[in-house]
Amino acid sequence: MALGQLREFVSGSKYDAYARRTDGILLALGFVFLVVWTLGTVAVDLPHPIPVLIGTLNALIWLAFVVDIVVRVTLARSSWRFILKHPLDILAVLYPPLRPLKILAVFSNGSKVLRGQGAVNATRAVVLSAVLLIWIAAVAILGAERGVPGSNITNFGDAVWWAIVTTTTVGYGDFYPVTVTGRVVSGALMVLGISLIGVITASVAAWFVRLTTAESDERDEASIAKNEQEIGRLHDKIDVLQEKIDTLLDDRRAQEKS
Repeated sequence: MALGQLREFVSGSKYDAYARRTDGILLALGFVFLVVWTLGTVAVDLPHPIPVLIGTLNALIWLAFVVDIVVRVTLARSSWRFILKHPLDILAVLYPPLRPLKILAVFSNGSKVLRGQGAVNATRAVVLSAVLLIWIAAVAILGAERGVPGSNITNFGDAVWWAIVTTTTVGYGDFYPVTVTGRVVSGALMVLGISLIGVITASVAAWFVRLTTAESDERDEASIAKNEQEIGRLHDKIDVLQEKIDTLLDDRRAQEKS
């Protein structure tokens, strides 16, 4: 193995080991950050010093995210390749308005419940992804729109309804963003919503295919078993006939000798 390949292998091993040790921790931090961020955005009349504690906790968790990105870039086989493959992680750390995307990335990378195969795991992954996407979008749009002149999204209920309508691309138009940040969030949610609907459609189609295939396999197995039974009975009849033929031939030979 060449020296460059050896270094790449060692670096990759270190990165994989680091990811295995930290994905669960980052998942827990992501969930805490999501709860704290939601509380700080939705509940605006919290008594002192709760807002200060929320801000401090947010800053500490975000610092952990920054350190994690720096470590991953350092340990990756190719730092530039890692940056090119994870642009949202980098931008979300560098540009605060994109923090919701970092939360989504942390959950998708670290959550064990979103992995696996099979209809149950696929359905669970889709449901959790949809709930998480709607939750993040609702908090983000509320933080961008509330208190802005002309805004019609003023509480969390309106924000959740807007997020559901936008994710499903229904677009009733009863709630809509008026700020630049809100429209950026809305555009991102539209794109992700279309992707999520595509995943749901594909999952349902795959489930029907698996169901049809399973029923067809069961029918084929039953038919094969029945055919094997018929063949077994035919073999038994052939054996009986062969014994009778052998008996008749023996009797005839005995008669010819006598």
